[in-house]
Amino acid sequence: MHVLESSTKIAFKNILFLTDFSEASRTAMEYAAVLAKHHDATFYAGHVQTPTPPPYLEGEALTEYFEASREAKREKLTSLIAPLHVKSQVLLSEGLIEYAIERWTVTHGIDLIVIGTHGWRGLQRMLLGSTAELILRNAICPVLTIGPHVSMAERQPDYIDRILFATDLTPQSEYAITYALSLAHERCAHLTFLHVIDKHANVPDDRRVVEYCEAALRRLSPSDAKLWCDPQFVVVAGDPAQEIVNFAETDNSDLIVLGLPQDKVFSTHFRTGVTYSVVSGAPCPVLTVRDMLKSS
Repeated sequence: MHVLESSTKIAFKNILFLTDFSEASRTAMEYAAVLAKHHDATFYAGHVQTPTPPPYLEGEALTEYFEASREAKREKLTSLIAPLHVKSQVLLSEGLIEYAIERWTVTHGIDLIVIGTHGWRGLQRMLLGSTAELILRNAICPVLTIGPHVSMAERQPDYIDRILFATDLTPQSEYAITYALSLAHERCAHLTFLHVIDKHANVPDDRRVVEYCEAALRRLSPSDAKLWCDPQFVVVAGDPAQEIVNFAETDNSDLIVLGLPQDKVFSTHFRTGVTYSVVSGAPCPVLTVRDMLKSS
């Protein structure tokens, strides 16, 4: 894996906030709005609906029903984001959410998607669970998830002082490192590189393995990183998801950055996976970044 240059800078210019009008999505909306102001970005508020008309409607009456439903949601979205005082645009769609997200991302140049969840069951109920799988699998830009344990009262999105980059040390992590380094560089934030040796993997409990992994982590950091982010390199053994969440809680992390392979396909047991567990249990927002670099 190549050492990245500290000069790499990433800015979010078009932020898409997805909502189902729940209280959980309101917290995510506030985060998205603050980020939009910080980056001077355009704030897109998106909602995908599947209106179910009464069975007795048909023809022109059915058309009027859909138009009225669409207009009602548009007015609701507009009134919701009006107090935010950001450059904004309302986006509405019917049907499958993955198609809407793909279309919006390409049409509006979306470079960050922000979503919120209700709780561990919320990953099923709202924009995660089966829908989260669709978003994380299909998104061609980073996704910031605001989980149920994130509180605006305790953690302001414009204050990022401690960033946790968790990696499995695969080449696909390199694309996500760019975001972790850029955010740390911009804000002079403390950056921790964390690797968890899976306790279920057939890896010997050997100090040499830990030293090898720590050396691999150090190679991910630019040579001048100590001048602006005070990097820390941590290798632990255990359950990857639990160790990531535990470290974030102990370290009081403001943001967790995770990388996803370009061809990542979530199994039918998505709720037992590392990504699901971290997103639903994290005490801070989680930025998942899909590897969009072509393998050579």
